[in-house]
Amino acid sequence: MNCWRVLFLAACVFSLLGNAYADASEKIIKDERGIHLAQSSGPFVLDADDIFPASKSKRPAKVITKKTATKKKAPPVKTPAQTKNPIVKAKTQKPKRVRPSSVPSPTAKGKPFVFGPEDELEISVWENPDLESKMPVRPDGFISFPLIGDVRAQGLTPAQLKEKIAIRLKKFITDPIVTVIVEEINSIKISVAGEVNEPDSYKVNRPITLLHLFALAQGFTDKADFKRSYILRDGKKMNVDFFALVKLDDFSQNIWLQSGDLVFIHDNFDGRINIMGEIKLPQVVSFQEGMTVLDAILMANGLTDIAKPEGTKVYRKNRGSGGASNIQIIPVEMGRVIFEGDLSKNIRLKPGDIIHVPRSFF
Repeated sequence: MNCWRVLFLAACVFSLLGNAYADASEKIIKDERGIHLAQSSGPFVLDADDIFPASKSKRPAKVITKKTATKKKAPPVKTPAQTKNPIVKAKTQKPKRVRPSSVPSPTAKGKPFVFGPEDELEISVWENPDLESKMPVRPDGFISFPLIGDVRAQGLTPAQLKEKIAIRLKKFITDPIVTVIVEEINSIKISVAGEVNEPDSYKVNRPITLLHLFALAQGFTDKADFKRSYILRDGKKMNVDFFALVKLDDFSQNIWLQSGDLVFIHDNFDGRINIMGEIKLPQVVSFQEGMTVLDAILMANGLTDIAKPEGTKVYRKNRGSGGASNIQIIPVEMGRVIFEGDLSKNIRLKPGDIIHVPRSFF
């Protein structure tokens, strides 16, 4: 029994010692600035007298727990609309694709596609798979379809042909839903003739422009006369300036062609320059805009040793108001051009001019 009493007394002593140790750990230690910090897990207090000057009004002490002291509230995130930074406010915009104004759209300026001979198409009727068929447009412009026989397709758009077939199928099918699909275009044929490297009748599967046709024809020969060239459509000449298109890059003249168009590139036979007399290589050269007498002579390899350059003459054919033509003789002082460099005497040529350089006898 005495043993139990001893043990009980010892436990009480240890309990008292533990409480005394806890009280000692909770003492407030004042630092040099007068701020009292608590060492335990309980709250600690900031003395307002030590923080604020005595001249100012007293402020109540603020209780700050360890939880509030260690955890800080994150500042609010500003949206681009709230910030004053113009870089943040600016939004990145994707560049817009702009169609070149010089290249017209086929759907904007071209006519809608219509069927023609040799075009391939597919026709189907909803819930009637036995009627689905593929066929070409015959040379007479008709197609043959089950139940309704021959139907004229030439000159019709796919929508018009679909409506026409649906109307005729109503005799056999209630409210038929017809679909017409263009499989292959073979009816667009455009011809180009004259001074091109590959004159031919070209079959194309899409609408093309005048420049596309020139590319198919592999360009022009050196005898092409663009000022006299033309397009023939339905038997009438079209007002297209070939010279402005090819030489001046006026792409407003780059029109869309239609099936059956004929493009003719005229030769410049009437516009050629004849060089004769005491020339090393007498010949006929093609006229070029801005060509001079000196240019033509140099193209013919120059003058011979017995040539008389000061006697050079240009013969020019002029047409009168009544249609009659007369020959104008223009003296050219080529001696001053060649030996003195007086380019004011180097006259410009016109289509059809003839240059003659006489022989010198002394």
